[in-house]
Amino acid sequence: MKATLRFRAVRALLRLLLGAVLNVEVEGSELVLPGGYVLACNHLNWVDPFLLIAWLPAEPRLHFLGRRSAVYNRLWKRWILAFIGGVIPVEPGELRQVSGAVGRVIRQGGAVAVFPEGGVGPAEGALQPLRKGVAHFAADNGVPVVAVGLAGTHDLWRGKRIRLRLGAVVQPSGALDDDMTAIEAAMVGALPPYTDPGGRRPWPWMTTLLR
Repeated sequence: MKATLRFRAVRALLRLLLGAVLNVEVEGSELVLPGGYVLACNHLNWVDPFLLIAWLPAEPRLHFLGRRSAVYNRLWKRWILAFIGGVIPVEPGELRQVSGAVGRVIRQGGAVAVFPEGGVGPAEGALQPLRKGVAHFAADNGVPVVAVGLAGTHDLWRGKRIRLRLGAVVQPSGALDDDMTAIEAAMVGALPPYTDPGGRRPWPWMTTLLR
């Protein structure tokens, strides 16, 4: 799916702003596939989807599954998301309803990013139990899952080192439980190691800036 000029402009602005206040390192970006796929990433803070938009290739265009009650809970969020586009709102129990929207994006050659934990994780370097929607989306559309790991975003401050790592690609097998096991293993393998750097923490309010 082609990235619009508006999306490219927002992506460039995000990279400029975030790159000015965070030290972002990317490992394995060459593993991003050229066509439709599902991206599965751990989730630690509000900045995570913006990092994926800014540092992964513009094409295939990323779309995000986001909990409706979280992404539309502020007027300014509604305005920004309406401007950028690329958000598929969902709530628990709506797998069947959202599956059609995911399929349309993938059939157009886009990529759908999912945070399979279903919420923000409590700590660096660990995954919460994963929800099975990520395997359903891949199997229903016959596309692979690309595992991505983030480290350093749970607590934010100016100059914080953030690591984004692309991991293994999991092809759907048709056996949901086996696919979930493989996806979880790929996500764990993609998690970059994290050690609290200590020292000064300028601008610690960044952690809760957009919550």
